[in-house]
Amino acid sequence: MDLNTEPKLEQAVFDHFQIEAAHNARLKNIAFSKLENSGLIMHTGALIDSVNPEGLASLIEDLLTEAESIVARDCAATKQETNSPENQKNTIIEAAAKKLGIPIK
Repeated sequence: MDLNTEPKLEQAVFDHFQIEAAHNARLKNIAFSKLENSGLIMHTGALIDSVNPEGLASLIEDLLTEAESIVARDCAATKQETNSPENQKNTIIEAAAKKLGIPIK
């Protein structure tokens, strides 16, 4: 079964989703793969009716939303570290040293 996602499913979000899905009792026997264009493919070893489809779409949506939040938080933390005054100072020093040909130890 194909599940389209909006916005396009990023690899990092899919990776976090798979971790969460593997720990969820309702989803642990379902395998997921990522579509190149946008979405998921759900692989079940049985008919979808035997997986108890009620609420399955909202469960998957909730896990995808949670994965998106985790990735967004990680990106924000990385960006904050990159923009910290100490990192900016180090970048300026490294650029000046490179331009002057002075090695930094």
